[in-house]
Amino acid sequence: TKFLEYANAKIKKFENKSLVRSATKTGGLILLGVVFFVLFSLPFNQNFSPFASQVGMVCPPKVLINIGNLGPFIFEESSCQKSPIWQILILFGFFLFFVVSYCIYLLKSKKLLNTDYLILILIIFSLLLIIAPEFFYLKDIYSGHFRANTMFKLFYQAFIILGLVSSYIIARVFTDLNNLGRKRVLKFLFLLFSLVLFCLVSIYPYFAINSAYDLKTYKTLDGVSYIKELYPSDYEAIVWLNKNIKGQPVILEAQGDSYTDYARVSSNTGLPTVLGWTVHEWLWRGSYSVPEPRIKDVETLYETESLKETLNLIKKYSISYVFIGDLERQKYEDLNKEKFEEIGEKVFSSGDSVVYKIH
Repeated sequence: TKFLEYANAKIKKFENKSLVRSATKTGGLILLGVVFFVLFSLPFNQNFSPFASQVGMVCPPKVLINIGNLGPFIFEESSCQKSPIWQILILFGFFLFFVVSYCIYLLKSKKLLNTDYLILILIIFSLLLIIAPEFFYLKDIYSGHFRANTMFKLFYQAFIILGLVSSYIIARVFTDLNNLGRKRVLKFLFLLFSLVLFCLVSIYPYFAINSAYDLKTYKTLDGVSYIKELYPSDYEAIVWLNKNIKGQPVILEAQGDSYTDYARVSSNTGLPTVLGWTVHEWLWRGSYSVPEPRIKDVETLYETESLKETLNLIKKYSISYVFIGDLERQKYEDLNKEKFEEIGEKVFSSGDSVVYKIH
């Protein structure tokens, strides 16, 4: 008896030491990971300005609304918007069914593997990502849909994580259906719901892909080919720029709204421009006062007859090349291209598209 007591005491002491050692090692690795994360991301973070600088509360109480701001936190009366349960279920119902089934399975089996702890942590983290936008949001320029960016950024992370988690759960549970319970009804319902949900998510890609793409007709993997169909001469100019321009000189082109063909030169060459999609620039700069003056400046650069005014703006934005194509002619009716021949030279032309290099 004494020997067993002595042995048990030694084993317990060893287990305690092992637990402390494991916890210390884990903590050290986490700290090391944080240090390397900060060091490697430092160059990026020093030059990055997030488009959201405040954290808002969804449906704040009147007491907090009267306060208004509290450090980085804001409490706005107009920011009350909750997600209907049915919308959450449409997005995550497939995953949540298997998460709930998995939890029931673990309760019934009462045997957890090491991987189960990881899966449970990922599930908890994913659920927090889904729940968080119901309480908080990151403030940006979209007042009518103030939660849109927050939900988008968090939801797609949760979607990916739950997708990986569900794959494990399906394999884990289906290989051991006996642990779901003694009643056959429970097993039958699990298999039935699994089959129904699989059918629902399986038919979605068929309708979704066909609604946006014509997979029956192969076109190309070239992402610039759409310009060749819409603006053939602009396409030739963009190809020339990609082959001949080195470095990152600023190129002037017409600016326009988001999700249009504007900014097609800068986006397909990687060259910086004075202003591309205005609303996106507004979002990332945090204020409309940043892109707003550039709209008028781009218009002035193309339309003014004053060489002095043109040269001042060219110097202001360090413009090296000027692009004149179909969209520039459409947008700026009083376009004055002759002045660019005086202050620069024509380095490329194809059809109605011209590229000038400023002296």
